[in-house]
Amino acid sequence: MKPPRPTSEWKDAVAEKIGSYIRRGNYQAALPIAAAARREYPNDVFCQYQYAKILGDWADELPPAKKRKLKREAIRILKPLTRSLSGESPKTRFGICLNYYYQSEAFPAMVRFGRRLSGRGDRQGYYAMGLGASLEAMRRLTNKDVRAKNWARKSLASWRRYDLARETYYFPHYIEAMAHAVLGDSKAGLKSLGRAARVSKRKITDWEFQDVWGLLTKKKSAV
Repeated sequence: MKPPRPTSEWKDAVAEKIGSYIRRGNYQAALPIAAAARREYPNDVFCQYQYAKILGDWADELPPAKKRKLKREAIRILKPLTRSLSGESPKTRFGICLNYYYQSEAFPAMVRFGRRLSGRGDRQGYYAMGLGASLEAMRRLTNKDVRAKNWARKSLASWRRYDLARETYYFPHYIEAMAHAVLGDSKAGLKSLGRAARVSKRKITDWEFQDVWGLLTKKKSAV
């Protein structure tokens, strides 16, 4: 008889299978694994979170209408999970909140969330602040807001506290490159983007990096 809740070992195995794809930025390949886990334990917070996260991250690759639809679905799943954190691992609790802010594009709220965590001595708080501040900087740069550079500086200060040298996931390296790009520092930005490409085993000119690559090299993005 199947246990009513997945074991920690089962969750770790699922997370590792998903991680083997997302570390390379292949969210589409990770989605069936997350979907199967959710079907097996449809009411489990971890399984719902993994599915919503991958769904929302994959949506970033899709045409605008499809992206909006999947993002809304991811947010619909994640929002109630932010009120169901009791009993979950610290990693899952952090991931649920971070991804709710990310999929909602609530970047200043993500920074405030990170500030609360870092105030309690949690290193992951700097991750949230680095991510949220850089994404907000990019949004403001796109909107020609002169405050974009202030947000970029906040991001870089947070990444220094987090110590990205220990990070094996490509995305924060790409986000650090984004902050450098907003500030017009091509040398530092290309170094960060190179790390993102290296750890994800992709080219620095990969489609996902095109927005930042274009800013750093003063070339128009291909996407």
